[in-house]
Amino acid sequence: MVDFRSLRRMGHFLAVAEEGHFGRAAARLGLSQPPLTAQIQALEAELGVRLLERGRGGTRPTREGEALIPILRRIVEDAKRAEALALELRAGRHAPMAMACVTSALFGFLPPLARALRALRPDAALGVQEMDTTDSLEALRRGEVDFALVRLDAAHPPFGVQPLGADRLLAALPEGHRLAAGDGALELAKLAEEPLVALPRSISPAYFDRQVQACRDAGFEPRAMREAGSAMAQLAFVAAGFGVALVSSGIAQLRPPGVAFRELAGRVTAVGVALAWNTERETDAARLAREAADLAFGTGMG
Repeated sequence: MVDFRSLRRMGHFLAVAEEGHFGRAAARLGLSQPPLTAQIQALEAELGVRLLERGRGGTRPTREGEALIPILRRIVEDAKRAEALALELRAGRHAPMAMACVTSALFGFLPPLARALRALRPDAALGVQEMDTTDSLEALRRGEVDFALVRLDAAHPPFGVQPLGADRLLAALPEGHRLAAGDGALELAKLAEEPLVALPRSISPAYFDRQVQACRDAGFEPRAMREAGSAMAQLAFVAAGFGVALVSSGIAQLRPPGVAFRELAGRVTAVGVALAWNTERETDAARLAREAADLAFGTGMG
């Protein structure tokens, strides 16, 4: 049974911690100060630790209070989402669908899939979280999302994989680079002596391995690889002149300033975007997403 009194007290504590002052927090919450103080004291009694301490500069969390803030904030936010969902369900609406999406699929793949989902179920809400492939699969494993757009090109048990289309690699170069301009496609071998900015293999092993293999097929090993924590950081590093990168055609659609893109000779392929779901805990939303993917991309339901 959810104790909403405790949840309210957690919210009150967070307000005081954020404001650094009981009076300002009370005004923000629409309370007088004595009841707010009583609520904090009750929460401290429940948790068995002192949460706040007062000083000349105002009120600040104790060491224990500081450690609990991130957890309590998540609990309060989850409670708000649960309350909002309950209101939706009481109104007869479908439960919202939750999905994860890699950055490079946000433009070419997410919009048509979202449109197809709305066509199939107009009254359903869709929540999207931007995640890399590894984190998306973990979110699917834990049941935090119903389906995901990821970089996979083969079965990956316990996850079902429905490829949505082929992709290719492009060269991303700093503007003004000697290879940034030119007629025709760029031979990948011409990047052999260039430092390469890449995403960590842990983000998407298949995508990383395909890039390395493309370099080897062109006759060289990637040199002085610099890791970027996200696709956006990868493009920023290229713009800053730290190196060149091999990127998917999807991420190239961002066209950030300072970066020039060149087609690669031979249309070097990348690991494509696929719809993924957890076959061990498949939801109605995941089944609907597979139908929407077939409608949007003509993939055939897998």
